Amino acid sequence: MKNLIATVILSVVLAGAAFAQAPSKTVVGNNDRTRVAVVEFTPGPKASGMSHEAKRQLQASIAFRLMKTNQFDIYDVRHTREASQADLAAVNGASTTAAVRVGKQLKVKYVLTGTVDEYNTEGSATLKTRLVEVATGKVRHSDEFSHQSTKEMRTGGDVEMKTNVLLPITLKLAATLAAAAL
Repeated sequence: MKNLIATVILSVVLAGAAFAQAPSKTVVGNNDRTRVAVVEFTPGPKASGMSHEAKRQLQASIAFRLMKTNQFDIYDVRHTREASQADLAAVNGASTTAAVRVGKQLKVKYVLTGTVDEYNTEGSATLKTRLVEVATGKVRHSDEFSHQSTKEMRTGGDVEMKTNVLLPITLKLAATLAAAAL
């Protein structure tokens, strides 16, 4: 009987420890801040050179830069992808309905959506962004960000584009949203 009780107690303790160490599926950061989900942006016709990996890197970079402002809690991008992937064109489309649906599913206050209007591997890119308020479905902030690399593009690959073109855009976007005092 003592062995049975000891086994039950040990099982409860181990299960509790495993649960405590499990990674969070929700928010990265401080829960007192504004919760935002960043969805993968949809490339437009002038962004055909953008690889699937470059789209994911852009999403992660935007999420990271917003988190670094210390004004936002960012929903884990892996789980944001799961929630939005099936209807990504609609989430980034003209209507806010799909973005609101994703935001409610993720329990966030805002969903940042966008399109990559230009992605030129010779060193330029343009993003159009929208910050959708989940409770109202209204676009709280929209903007367009462009950047032309000041450095010569040697390969035009994803890493070079990320470093020389997309990083300055994500920094501008994060600063703009942080200053908007949402």
